[in-house]
Amino acid sequence: MAKYIVLGATGQTGTATANALIEQNAAVRVAVRNESKGAAWRAQGAEISVVEDIADVDALARAFEGVTGAYVMNPPDYASDDMFARTEQVLTVIVKAARRSHLQKIVTLSSIGAHIPQGTGNILTAYQIERKLKRLSPEIAVGFVRAAGFMENWRPLLPLVKQIGQLPSLYAPLDRAMPMVSAIDIGQTCSDMLMKTWHNTQIWELHGPEPVSPNDVAASFSRALARDVQAIALPESEWASVLAPMGCSPAVVRSYSEMIRAFNDGKLGFEEKGTTRIQGQITINTAVCSWLDSAS
Repeated sequence: MAKYIVLGATGQTGTATANALIEQNAAVRVAVRNESKGAAWRAQGAEISVVEDIADVDALARAFEGVTGAYVMNPPDYASDDMFARTEQVLTVIVKAARRSHLQKIVTLSSIGAHIPQGTGNILTAYQIERKLKRLSPEIAVGFVRAAGFMENWRPLLPLVKQIGQLPSLYAPLDRAMPMVSAIDIGQTCSDMLMKTWHNTQIWELHGPEPVSPNDVAASFSRALARDVQAIALPESEWASVLAPMGCSPAVVRSYSEMIRAFNDGKLGFEEKGTTRIQGQITINTAVCSWLDSAS
């Protein structure tokens, strides 16, 4: 029976991928930083592999042993003074571990705009990921799930929305709809692709059911909360004051701001050439209602 390993199993997309595999009765191994983080997964029947540091090639190679395919991702290091150097370090380890363990298949989280070589801020890490892992093909089948913006990035604003009826947005103009997808759909897609047979390099561009604007998100909050909610565009001069308390280093604040500017200027989009389009099922209305249910 094929077995699949999921890195980042305590994060949004790793959790969603592992859950989707388990729901499809696949044999699953999850990589966690310590045994306590694996307890809930073991209770669901998953095998546990402890990888304290994803940059530890020996630990990662052991985790990859005996599996057919791996879901891999680059854990974002927002506190780093050089997140791109950290990404390169992690990718080098993944490549070495994959070759050492004779891994057959990798599905990795990429991003909208991953084909653009400059001017995309944090998304340049996805460009790095694709360039590095493509070198593994054809000895290892490599698939990239280029996901749209995460719907879940709006979730932390729920308490503020409840309190003041306003939805702060770095994205502008507020009526511009952008590709956006739920982490649940990302996990389902990654699970599906791990369990399918394909060869060489594949690129899947994952959209949500429809593009979503900040005004659309505010309307979804308004319906779910049964109160008026207005989206408010934050001027760029206030972005750093929002990002720094989230643990972002000054370098990451600059990089994140560059990414937002690229979205706002309309420069960031899907490649749509030589790729396969996949459309998720979860709407922003469904996502917001699920956040409210889980918060109650």
